[in-house]
Amino acid sequence: PPQGQPDGDSPSDDADLFVEHGRPDNSQLDKKQVGNRTVAQLQHEMNLTKMGFNQDTSIDWAKIDLPPKTDLHKLLHYRISNYINPDVLVKIGNHEYRCHLLVLQCYSGFFVEKSMSRIEIPEQSVTKTAFTYIYDWMLHLGGDSYTLLRRDNILEIFMAAQYLQVKELEEQCWAFIDNEDLFSEDKAFMLYLDARALGNTAVMELMVPRIQRFFLTLVASKDFLELVIEEVSVFLRSNYICIHCEMEVFMAAVRWLMFDWEKRQKFLLDVMSCVRFGLISPWQLVDIRRNPENQEFLLVTRNPDVSGMIEDGLAYAIIKYWYGHESTDYSHWIEVLGLTEPTARNWAGTYKVSDQKKYNTYQEFLSDLSKYRHMHVLSNKGNGDRRGGSNESLQSELENARKPLNPADFIMPHPR
Repeated sequence: PPQGQPDGDSPSDDADLFVEHGRPDNSQLDKKQVGNRTVAQLQHEMNLTKMGFNQDTSIDWAKIDLPPKTDLHKLLHYRISNYINPDVLVKIGNHEYRCHLLVLQCYSGFFVEKSMSRIEIPEQSVTKTAFTYIYDWMLHLGGDSYTLLRRDNILEIFMAAQYLQVKELEEQCWAFIDNEDLFSEDKAFMLYLDARALGNTAVMELMVPRIQRFFLTLVASKDFLELVIEEVSVFLRSNYICIHCEMEVFMAAVRWLMFDWEKRQKFLLDVMSCVRFGLISPWQLVDIRRNPENQEFLLVTRNPDVSGMIEDGLAYAIIKYWYGHESTDYSHWIEVLGLTEPTARNWAGTYKVSDQKKYNTYQEFLSDLSKYRHMHVLSNKGNGDRRGGSNESLQSELENARKPLNPADFIMPHPR
């Protein structure tokens, strides 16, 4: 080895030893210096945001054509109307309906508090047909959803809407029922029968005043004979029935009683109290108690209480005939005799006694009823008869009216 250097050592070995003790070499120093210069340079640079470039929020959408988004209402209605993923099962009787609870809750107060997936409704309150109509009414988008209402389904839907608390539909139904163009005369009575079957007294009472000129046709029908005492009394007392004379009311009452005299004679006073005898001509009041040709009348008027009603009516009719309607003497004698002025009826003609229709016998009245029935059968031929009954029944009554009555029939019930 060279002089002055230990064996085995060399200058390169000393350099390596120098690096290992923490002194950086020149390459490391160069990198650090470059990095410092880069940082210094970037501090003087500007990005695009500082230069004023950014996402401008002002967009002229008129110049942009994008694919449309489907209306949410249409999507919802499509899924609902096509019963996609219904979330509630409504059970009525043996029928089950899969519906969307949200739809029911939008219109029905009954469903608002319901959160279960299965709801049962009593069929006597809501029929399956009515529920189908109501749910269709809910799904209908237009403002004419009420067009599903008809004369033959209105009560069924109305009562179901009441139970389900569908307020808007209930109001539509009532407005439909309340319309006199839709329900008057014969149609009013048909709705009356439907309301009676469903126990809806409010609709029954609403229809009674609308039965006016149809009254005598009703009396000619089997339906009149099938009325219970409370119902026949309501019609005979009505101020709205259109008649030619009060005798028609009396004979209508007789017809109802004679249909089943054995069972109905106990209602004699109830029915006769509906007749306003003071509006009957004096000669007819005498006739109905004495004429042997009208044996049905004799059977009815032999009752002492009915006879008393006729006496009061006769007294009033005579006073009115002699003193007029507005004189002082008229009022005096009405008060002295304890009489009550009968309310006028809805006369088909004028209220002059001379203008009133005159019936000499009960058979004449039955003949007129037969004409009413025959006339309506001809006019409605081909339309179908909703209610039963034939002209033979009135013909049978006419024949029976000509036959003498059994004396046993004249045994009257004890006055109550």
